[in-house]
Amino acid sequence: MAKEKETVVDEESTEKTAEETVETKEDEITVEDQLKNLEDEVNTWKTDYYKVFADMENLKKRLQNEHANAMKFMMQSFIEELLPVVDNFERSLAVVDPSEIKNFLKGYEMIYNQLMEVLKSQGVEVIKTEGEEFDPNFHQAVMTVKDDNFKTNMIVEELQKGYKLKDRVIRASLVKVSE
Repeated sequence: MAKEKETVVDEESTEKTAEETVETKEDEITVEDQLKNLEDEVNTWKTDYYKVFADMENLKKRLQNEHANAMKFMMQSFIEELLPVVDNFERSLAVVDPSEIKNFLKGYEMIYNQLMEVLKSQGVEVIKTEGEEFDPNFHQAVMTVKDDNFKTNMIVEELQKGYKLKDRVIRASLVKVSE
């Protein structure tokens, strides 16, 4: 009888070992499948990442080229508006006869007005100084004077005109300010 129990125990341990082997193989297959699936997913993500990265680089290059071209040719319309002014200056300089001084001065006045209209059409404005209080954002004080006719910190005289382009000061007005 003792021999029969040993055999039964051996059969049970053999059966357990076989079942464990089957379960382990199934687990290995599952782990291998999961690993393969994860590797495939990683490769998909990498591919998608590289595509998006390449698209972004292409977009960046295209935008840089467009910006460079815009900067290169942004002054074109402004220059086209200034060319007639240059033409009129050349015509006025071609006048040699001194008896034509009145016409010469009238021509320069017309050219000046034309140039100011071109600047105005591009958003350039003259900074106001006459009767204004000194503002360091728009004016640069070159001199100060004591003048009883003006309140303190008022602009007495404009020495050089200042200009702004839309809201940005291009050149501050040089002014004389009362103390």
